Amino acid sequence: MSGPITEFGIGLPEGWHVLPSGPVEPGWAQETAHAILAGHDVPDGTADDLAARLTMVRTSVDATGVTGASTAVLVESPVAGFVQAMLTMVLGRRLAPDTYDEQLAHVAEGLDDAQVMGQQAVEATVPAGAVRGAHFLIGHLPQDEDVAGVHLEERVHLGVFPPGSPDMVDITVIAASVGVFEDLASAAVGLVEGLDVTTGATA
Repeated sequence: MSGPITEFGIGLPEGWHVLPSGPVEPGWAQETAHAILAGHDVPDGTADDLAARLTMVRTSVDATGVTGASTAVLVESPVAGFVQAMLTMVLGRRLAPDTYDEQLAHVAEGLDDAQVMGQQAVEATVPAGAVRGAHFLIGHLPQDEDVAGVHLEERVHLGVFPPGSPDMVDITVIAASVGVFEDLASAAVGLVEGLDVTTGATA
């Protein structure tokens, strides 16, 4: 029987780039942008634009108040300097599947001017364990509440539960816009296939 999760990580395919975690230096976004663009002939200003987008991603993750989160971004076309999606991964200590399901029921409550427009359960099995979660389509109303100007956000929350462990790994994938992925839920499960989890015996 396995015990608590002692280590975890994920192998991401080409195009995904891990952002620095924890305290960062003021120039981290520029350095990361240049690293992503290295070897590509890009127009002037691309690095600055990408750095600004990386900063926005980091700010949104920090705003959740969740500590210990790992973050990665998808930049498939460095020439465009566009962040197509973001992924966050965090350890959940002693979090049961039923409790995780309850948390997903309130996923939009912390989002300003947001409403769940669609939701579909996701279940799968990957080498790291059983996967359960949900695929959400969330509508964000503009400040004038004009329905015609609603922004649609597509995201998938997945919990991975290693067999016999009281812990889990919570992974969230958010697309920059609807249509970035043909099937975001399947793409997210595919990413979770690369999750590696180590558990230790309970003392």
